[in-house]
Amino acid sequence: MRRRLAAVFRSRWLRCAMAALALNYAAECVARNEPYWETDVAYLHWSTDVPAVTVCPAASGSPADHLRPPTPSNPMFNEIDNTLSINIIKRTSEFKKKDSFVFCKNMFKHCSWNGKAFNCCRHFQPHRFIIETPCFCINSLQTVNKKKKLVVSHFSKNGELKMEFNEPVEISLHSSVDVRFGELQQQYVTINAGDEMELLYTTRQIVEDVSLVALDLTKRGCLLQDERKLFHHHVYSKSACLLECALRRPEVYANNYTLCDCPPTCAEMEINAVWNGTQRSVDNVTRSILTMTKPATERLVMKARKDYVDLIVIVACMLQLFTGINLLDIPKFIFKKTKP
Repeated sequence: MRRRLAAVFRSRWLRCAMAALALNYAAECVARNEPYWETDVAYLHWSTDVPAVTVCPAASGSPADHLRPPTPSNPMFNEIDNTLSINIIKRTSEFKKKDSFVFCKNMFKHCSWNGKAFNCCRHFQPHRFIIETPCFCINSLQTVNKKKKLVVSHFSKNGELKMEFNEPVEISLHSSVDVRFGELQQQYVTINAGDEMELLYTTRQIVEDVSLVALDLTKRGCLLQDERKLFHHHVYSKSACLLECALRRPEVYANNYTLCDCPPTCAEMEINAVWNGTQRSVDNVTRSILTMTKPATERLVMKARKDYVDLIVIVACMLQLFTGINLLDIPKFIFKKTKP
């Protein structure tokens, strides 16, 4: 009898030890888990998103003139703080009182996508906030209304967006979730009156895989879609987060914008300029031609090396191999114990 009890004790002790080793191995897998990027070339099954295009009236005078604030009434704020908060809100409030459609009509003259004309001011929508001057954007997820979505399929030769203007403008290309603020605020091309600017570009997207949920933010270094909500904007992006930080915590943004806690998103878009040039237009019309030269034939998928399913399979296999325990037997054992 004693020998049987000793054998049972040893057997259970061994099973507990093996189960502990299995769980420890799974914990090590979690600790060593990291992201990697896999190339997806199945381009026949997806279309290429066209970047958002933001058009602003060309600034008159130096950029500092647009950012110079009035004397701050609150000693807590310095000049930069006052500009970032009070002036942006004031410009936005004044613009909302005006007819934005009329303002847009005064800027745009004609628009077409792949040779087919469309209503500029129906699809170019104003952003929620006016940073320096009222800007209009197409293909953006951050405008008040979202209209036309421009995509280039594998079977399209190219994607040509042609715009004609009644006045000098500044044009920016960026991701659909970004806003023209921060570093993006300085990335634009100015088109003077009577000039024609042509840009040929390609894009490559980085998309997120569901396995990234198994990684925390410190390992990913980026935020997943819908992982963090913003107060004013529909979709999270680093630039939109910085703008809200400048509005709600201007003293923090002015002192050190990295304290705003605005990490980048995992899903991004790379925009690569192939060729660009500016010349006087033949008909003296201020014009821009933005052309995606070809649809993308690859994109990067950001994944975790091991997701939750992999970790469950690892634990289940090790438990079954070394202890004979089946994961499905665990809930049965628990219910048996709790059953009266």
